[in-house]
Parts: sequence; structure tokens; C-alpha cells
Amino acid sequence: MTSATTLRATILFAAILLLIYSSASIAQTKRRPSTNRKPPVATPNRAARPTASPTPASGTSATPASATQPASARQPASTTQPTARPTSPIPLVVVNGQTLTTADLDPQLRQDVEAVEQKIAEARQSVLDLQINTILLQVEAKKRRVDTHRLYETEVSRRAGTPTPAQIQKFIEENKAQFQGMDPATVNHQVTAYLHDEAESKLADDLVKRLRQTIPVVMGADVNAPNLADDTVLATIGGQPLKAAAVKERLKPIIYRIRLDAYVRAKQHADQIVNNMLLLDEAKRRQVGPEEIVRAEISEKVRPPTEAEVSKFYNDNKARISGDLNSVRRQVAMYLQEEDKRRLERELSDRLRKSADIRWLITEPAQPVQNISVDDDPARGSANAPVTIVEFTDFQCPACAAMHPVIEEVLKSYGDKVRLVVRDFPLNQHEWARKAAEAANAANEQGKFFEYAALLFQRQKALDVPSLKKYASELGLDRTRFDAALDRGTFAAEVKHDIEDGELYGVGSTPTIFINGVQLRVLSADGLREAIDRAAKSASGTQPK
Repeated sequence: MTSATTLRATILFAAILLLIYSSASIAQTKRRPSTNRKPPVATPNRAARPTASPTPASGTSATPASATQPASARQPASTTQPTARPTSPIPLVVVNGQTLTTADLDPQLRQDVEAVEQKIAEARQSVLDLQINTILLQVEAKKRRVDTHRLYETEVSRRAGTPTPAQIQKFIEENKAQFQGMDPATVNHQVTAYLHDEAESKLADDLVKRLRQTIPVVMGADVNAPNLADDTVLATIGGQPLKAAAVKERLKPIIYRIRLDAYVRAKQHADQIVNNMLLLDEAKRRQVGPEEIVRAEISEKVRPPTEAEVSKFYNDNKARISGDLNSVRRQVAMYLQEEDKRRLERELSDRLRKSADIRWLITEPAQPVQNISVDDDPARGSANAPVTIVEFTDFQCPACAAMHPVIEEVLKSYGDKVRLVVRDFPLNQHEWARKAAEAANAANEQGKFFEYAALLFQRQKALDVPSLKKYASELGLDRTRFDAALDRGTFAAEVKHDIEDGELYGVGSTPTIFINGVQLRVLSADGLREAIDRAAKSASGTQPK
């Protein structure tokens, strides 16, 4: 598992590169808040629907802050939410006999860290509500003799409509400060999707309310009761029992992220406090001010990067940097100089810690092992391979394109020991990603998925429908079959199904990769190899579920 230090370094690197990359970073591409068109498949890790308008981050694509919660999350099925309980300070670390606790953290951070169990309790309740609404749709669909997709389309999707140009312009005008410097076409595309989702969510709210009036929901065991057995009935909906196992499986990635976020933030802040304490102790020992140590050990040693270093960094990363060297030279130089400063800070910290007695009382949470379905998606390798990789990808995502050759190269050395399964997770901010996913499925129908996928990653700037058809000809596919599938949307439902499954597993960005059910944390060749080797070792004993 990745150490917290490595994780923080990765986050730092991604954050700084956002100043350089205008369309992508080497980190995972952030997915626009989900435009869930079916309450059952909404991502439930946000407890309430935000009222904020889209808030694009500087240097990134706009990310409208629409609720990823569907009606079900915003209209809880239960009558009572868990009650907050006062907590005592949590011990974090002992430094030379002195114990630091959450009371030593920033007040807001302390509150967040100490509220972890409360957040988890609320998440359990939200997921229960969503699962109840899933079954409500299933019961109603069965009554009407249609599937849930058809029911939702009839009651919600077809009624949502498309926002008018006037509505789109009005929204942009009201939020123009948040769209400064962005491409107008991108803004228009994302605001259109946002407003459509808002209309659809309201209709979904109404649908859930109506179903609750006609289908009886009888609550069972408390979802927050300790040690719930998998077969415990949490609710009965229209005579259909909802057991704890389904809710617990869906909660795995949510609870992990809540605990990981609290751990990383607390550890990072506590690390800084430890560094400050040790620096003050060292200053007292030397009988100088701490600022003198910082100046001598860090400030005076930091140097600006040479032109050769700037050029090397640019050349090593230019595939993921938007703009030529001249346009990003200053940002690259600033980044490299800041990295040099951080290196010196780490070296000073390491020296001071060598003579200190430091004992951490908090540990990084273990990653959950999820039951990731391979469905009937494109796969390469033996179905009996001890290691299965499931990748959720977006063909218009630069980070996915960057990871593609890494995966291909790493897998060469494993032969039939590893199976690769590719599932779709087109991001809403990528205009052609969904159609490209359909095209890849059409190519898969003719046995050329991986060849076609490679072309899509190579030609991400041309993924319109005519281009997608042109690539089919290059690979010698039957154009009549391919064009018919693409034009009729034959594989649209398959793509939607992958998105729904991805959201169920907590996928929120691309590429997201699972190795025997454990999400890959470090998107690199070394990170992938380590994860595969770890999974293979585990599989030789007890095969992960």
C-alpha cells in the first residue's frame, strides 16, 4: 500500500501541474459530478444536495457542482438521521514523550477528523435510502412489465427536455465569475448538461415520492447497528427484503474514502506540527532563532533551475502539457524551484527526526477489496488468471491515454498470469467520450476492441462520429455493421451500464483501475507492477472475492 508520504507527494505534484496543464494533468482526470439519470445508481458519498453553482477550478475544465445525489439522497427514506455525539480528542502521535491529539489541530480540521464515525453513520443511512429507492423502481417496473431503464426513461428522461439557449445564457451570466478564461463552447456544453441534470433530478424526486405513496416500505434493523450480519433485513419494500450485504458492499469505497481523507489530513497537519516542534528544540540546542536554521538550511540553498533542467522536465512531460515550452517556461521553473525547496525541507526534517523519539498512534486505513464485476466487457488474457485488472476508462481523457501504453508495457512481462478487462466510464465534460465508447464496443463486436481503443487514445482530438467511422475502415471492420451500431446507439445501454457499475464501486475519475478488487492508488508502471505482484501473492493463498 502507498505510504501517506508518497500519497501527499502525488497530490502535491498534481496540484502544481494544474498551473501548467490547461486540459489535463498526470493525475486522474476529475469526473464532472455525476449526471445520474437513475436514482438507484447515484453516488451517495455527499450527504446533501449543494446549492452552489458550478465552480470551475483554475486551470481545469469546468466542473459544475450539481448534486451527484439523485432524488433518493435528497429525499431520505428514513425518518431520522444519526445524532451527533461529542467526542474526546483523538491521540495522534507521541514526540519525545509529548502526545499530540486532535486538540492540537486547526479547529475545523479537528472537527472533521473527530466526526468521521458520524459521517460514516450518515453515509450508511444515505446508501440505505438509495438502495430502497432502487427496489422501489424495480417493484414498479415489474408491475408495469418493463425494465427499470424503460421506466426511468418514461417517467423522467423523456420529460426533462433540453434547456433553452436563454436559460443557458442566463445561468452563465449569473455565474460568469466562475467561468472566466474558459472556452465558451466548453462552458455551454457543461452548463447545458448541468441544467438538464437539475431538471431530471427534480422529476426523479417526484417519481420517488409517488412510488412511496403506492409501495409499502417497512423498515427493519438499524443500518448503524454494530456487527450487522449479511442476511439481516434492513427494510422490506413491496414485499421484497433488502439485506445488509448489499448495503455493506456499496459502502466499502465510501467508508474507505471518509477514513482516508481524515487520516491524510490529520497526518499531514500533525507532521507539520512535529517538524515545528523539532525545529524549535534544535534552535534551543544551538541557541539561535529557528528562522536562522531555516535560512541556512533551506532559503540560502534553494536555487533556480537551469535552462537544461526546465527543458528536460518539459520534454519528459510534454505529452500531457498544453502549450509549447516558451508558454509554460515560467510555470515549470517555479514548480522545479518549489520542488527544490521542498527537498531541502524534507532533508532538514529527516535529520531532526533521526534523533527524536516519534511514535505514531494513527494508521492509514486498509483499502477495501470489492467485488468488481467484469460483466461481458472486452477482455484479454485467461479467465482463470490469478490476477484480474479491471480498468474504467474514457477515450477522450488525456490521463487515460497516458496510462494506456504503461499498462500495455507492464502486462507484457506477465503473460497469462494477468487478465485485463476494460469497462467504460466516459466523463461528462468530454463531448465525444460516450460516442467513442459506443464505437469501441462496436469494434469489440467484430473482435478488434484493443486495436480500435489504441487508435482512439492516439487520436483524442478527433473523436467525432465521422472520425470514429474512418478508424473502423483503417482496421478493416465491416463498415455496414459498425456504422449501423453507432448510428442506432446499439451499445449506448452497455456504456450506461458500465457507468452505473463504476459509480457503485466509487469510481469518480479516470482512469480508475482495480487489481483483484483493490483500487490502484499510484498510476505508474512501478505502482501497477507492485499491485499486480501483491495481488498474485495474495491469490496464491486465498483468492480475493
